Amino acid sequence: MEERIDELEEKLEQKDERIEELETRLRKYENPHTPPSKRRSGTGESPTSQDDEDDDVRTDGGTPGRKDGHDPEWRSTSDPDEEVEVTCDCCPECGQHFDESVGISPRLVEEIPDPQPPEITQYNRHHYECHSCGTETVASHPDCPDEGQFGVNVIAQAALSRYDHRLPYRKIADRFEQLHGLEFTGASAWHATERAARAGRYEYKRIRQHMQNAEVVHVDETGIKRDGDQAWIWTFRTENHTLYAVRESRGSDVPEEVLGEDFTGTIVCDGWTAYPAFSDDLQRCWAHILREAKDAAEQQKEGEPIYRALTQLYVALQIRLESDLAVRERAELQRVARRELESLIERSVPDGPVATLLGKIEGGIDHWLTFVGEPAVSPTNNAAENALREPVVLRKIIGTLRNDRGMFVHETILSLLATWSQQGRNPYDELKRVVRDNEMVSREFAVPTLESSG
Repeated sequence: MEERIDELEEKLEQKDERIEELETRLRKYENPHTPPSKRRSGTGESPTSQDDEDDDVRTDGGTPGRKDGHDPEWRSTSDPDEEVEVTCDCCPECGQHFDESVGISPRLVEEIPDPQPPEITQYNRHHYECHSCGTETVASHPDCPDEGQFGVNVIAQAALSRYDHRLPYRKIADRFEQLHGLEFTGASAWHATERAARAGRYEYKRIRQHMQNAEVVHVDETGIKRDGDQAWIWTFRTENHTLYAVRESRGSDVPEEVLGEDFTGTIVCDGWTAYPAFSDDLQRCWAHILREAKDAAEQQKEGEPIYRALTQLYVALQIRLESDLAVRERAELQRVARRELESLIERSVPDGPVATLLGKIEGGIDHWLTFVGEPAVSPTNNAAENALREPVVLRKIIGTLRNDRGMFVHETILSLLATWSQQGRNPYDELKRVVRDNEMVSREFAVPTLESSG
């Protein structure tokens, strides 16, 4: 019996170790910050097992069409470029000839022209030699690139097809050939996109300068593969600018590199250790801590009053800050709110999720209430998280970046498109502009060697 007991205890220990290992792996998919796309349902039901009548229901929980209580949205109509009189001579039933129409029912039809074949232009660039100083000059034209055989429109459309329409390079080549009869390969699409990134690098650096001088910057990061190895794509977002940086590091050296050692603004962020290692002026995200508090309350009853108190405090602060408070009033409100958080931290709770939650609140006690004292600071990091949605979707499509050149193109084009979108600018027009501007600048100045990733 003793031998049998020892044997069973050994098996039990092995099972406990296995359970702990599986729970650790499961936490990747079942935690307060797991996005819906990765969350695994505990019901065991397949999404395809629903009735056929639910086929038109959206997967995001909504339903197609206008919501109850919302005003309808109508497309704006434009003035017609051409009017065509649609007439009929006789009755289709009896053949009686019509004298004249008794009314008109107009119908506007919007159509796009057939795709046009490419325009092929040969630029005979004349060479000159100065008899005075011996300088050799090659005449230039704004629409004639210094390298490659594809023009500005092709370069801009290739980059947009990749990063706005999310097409693989092979599909971009197919699109150009099908629509325009342009002989184009996947490699051609890649090189055109790379040229767009190189042309836009000056604007990328200008966005980075705005970040370094900003009063408030939202920062977040998520994983991405670089030649199969782990890397991270960082986002830095202000009200009018977004900058992405692909790096092999997730440490404080990245915000230090991007924002600069002398950065004096406030960083809105989550609880990742890289941020307090870089700056003391932080605002920790309340959306994160409230999700964690809710999750802890569901797992441990001692967490229910703490989650309720945190929620009430957050709502009360939001309501109080809606009025135009003076600096002294904000400082007093900040002191009162801090005392509320400290009273939560002092609660005695058993080990478990609630104790972990209180430890996180205590660890960020100096950074939860920055938004109370500084009107420009947001209490959540939703801006940075929203900025990461597009890179996450692209990550699912492309899988991995191949090398430093891929990292360079990825961060540059994403930054330009996101910033232009924030500013309400047309990305196609802007891409053509930066490509043309780059051609003009490169003729006047020697273009420096591009850094691999920044």
